[in-house]
Amino acid sequence: MCDNRWVPKVVDHEGRRAELALALWRVALRDGFDAVTVRSVAEESGWSAGALRHYFPDKTGMVLFAVDFVVEAVRQRIGRANAAAGELSPRLVRNHLEQLLPLDDERRLESEAWFALVALAHREPSAAKRRAEVDDLIRDAVDSAVAALEELGEFGADRTRAVETTRLHALLDGLVLQLLARPARLSPEQAREILARHLADLRS
Repeated sequence: MCDNRWVPKVVDHEGRRAELALALWRVALRDGFDAVTVRSVAEESGWSAGALRHYFPDKTGMVLFAVDFVVEAVRQRIGRANAAAGELSPRLVRNHLEQLLPLDDERRLESEAWFALVALAHREPSAAKRRAEVDDLIRDAVDSAVAALEELGEFGADRTRAVETTRLHALLDGLVLQLLARPARLSPEQAREILARHLADLRS
């Protein structure tokens, strides 16, 4: 006879993390990213706080997880856009860059997660390390966009890729901040127009 008491229980850790990720984002969508805590996500998921801390020991762990979730979400959106577009174009480049801006509720939450990471980075070494890594990913995305515009002939002869990457990166950071901090002053439509005008100016 087999005594099931001695059979190790198989735990689907990835499945549980996915379940907790959905609970985390439900809290954030409903109450804002500041409301994401071990307690609030535990209540939302129906888990105990003790069980939740096995995956996320503190707020820093939750923010790091949320940021990793954001990076993957952006990567998947860009991948779908590439598949739908087929070939490189200025419109596709602009669409890629718009994925980095909080132009809808989903992307707004993603940007809030990023700013939560930036705030934590001042006192948490693990957050500082991840902030630098994600900032490098953003920089690489911007540099790739500038390189694509150069390839498409949408780049003035007197411009340099390094300088224009820095300018565009700074513009995107500023738009993200304004869209989050002063949504009444800067609408998503205005942000799209500012980005489009900047990209058009690169031709001259």
